[in-house]
Amino acid sequence: MTAYRTLVFARIVQESALSVGGNRPHEMVDDPLARDGLGRPLIRGSTLAGCFIATARALAGKLPRAITAGWAESPESATGRLIPSAWRFAHARLLDPASNSVLLQHVSIDPRTLAAKDDHLFSLEAMPPGTNWNFELEIVPTAGTDFAELEALAAATLSRWQQPGGARLGRGTHHGYGWCHLEDITIVRLTAQQARLWPNALAPARTGSEWVAYFRDNQVEVLDLPAWRAMHAERLPTTQRHVVALTGTLQVGERQDQFGTGYGLDTLSIGGHASLQLQAQDFFERIIPPPEIPFRKEDFDPDFTITALPGADGKLVPHIPGASIRGVWRAQFERHLRARGGDPAIIETLFGSTERAGSLSVADATLADDDWKLLWQQHVAIDELSGGAFGSCKFDRLCLARARFVWRATIEAETAQAAELLAAPLVAMLTALGEGHLPLGGGIWRGHGHIRWQIEDLAAHP
Repeated sequence: MTAYRTLVFARIVQESALSVGGNRPHEMVDDPLARDGLGRPLIRGSTLAGCFIATARALAGKLPRAITAGWAESPESATGRLIPSAWRFAHARLLDPASNSVLLQHVSIDPRTLAAKDDHLFSLEAMPPGTNWNFELEIVPTAGTDFAELEALAAATLSRWQQPGGARLGRGTHHGYGWCHLEDITIVRLTAQQARLWPNALAPARTGSEWVAYFRDNQVEVLDLPAWRAMHAERLPTTQRHVVALTGTLQVGERQDQFGTGYGLDTLSIGGHASLQLQAQDFFERIIPPPEIPFRKEDFDPDFTITALPGADGKLVPHIPGASIRGVWRAQFERHLRARGGDPAIIETLFGSTERAGSLSVADATLADDDWKLLWQQHVAIDELSGGAFGSCKFDRLCLARARFVWRATIEAETAQAAELLAAPLVAMLTALGEGHLPLGGGIWRGHGHIRWQIEDLAAHP
């Protein structure tokens, strides 16, 4: 039977916040989300196409021209014409239209002082972790291209996107944003005799599962991903990129080891967006109350909060942005490299520059369990002349007093050996500075952020 279309339906599940740039600015944020004409968040099909093709290229190397789009002949020839890609992506839309975006704050760090740079504060809009989107891919037969090869490449790429963090979408993927994966992947293979079924301009808007049910009702072949991969087992590409994955923990709170006996608290202070003040009541039950002092919810109104995102129940849950982790690693890695000796070129290879992306990606660190507590600290500026409080400069802020976070990072290279060589000096730094000597977040000169880093696992895979 002649192939007409192969359709892939799936669900995009966010593991971290996702930010896809838009052009509808508003006063609440510097970098807004992409939205449609009705103001609803969306992931453009062109965004999905670019990310999907980048993954396919990392797996297979050179791709057929039918996928990457381009000229049917040389652009200089008289008959040269542009052709559309054989992989065509629909805009991804929210499966729960009631999902709300969040505002996240960033600041550049001065590597000399490890403090915030002046005039480098900015914010962006993102969808929180756990958000679900639809995913639709249409594979179209193209003259001069083996259709089975197009399907095999798509199957291999979908397999990568099915893995945790396998799909990296939108901006900021190297520092934690847009780590996603696909679920409920279903493949529908249409023949020329079934062309009337797709597209169906008269059909109402359908979800992926509704389309699959529709095709099954019309006796169309429907496969899952393993079955589809098995059909193309001999054509699946051999990966051209290798990955070293690092996972570990960050411990905030009292030390349990012999070294920390009587040491006190290792606290963490990473400031959140000012809009979180409006939701600060979510934190009240997690505050360690001051002894022998009445502590009422109506009196709880912190000036500065911690970084947090909505959890499964909608309440705020702390997290450590991948950008914060990556920024601290870069600043300390450069210092560590100078102290121990080494090729400074590895800094740009790992962390990138303004001209190219680095090979290191760091995800947001998320809570390992629900055992976390906060301190509500009171501060006041001191008058240098009188030694007393300076005017009305009293303020307060929240900091984490107990929590355990899980972090993960990946390093990609063309060979397994190259990826391991890049990972080795970073692992050496984390090992050497893991006991509180790799400060993170704000207030590091006031006791915050000197927490414990630990590497739990180091694995290389294609």
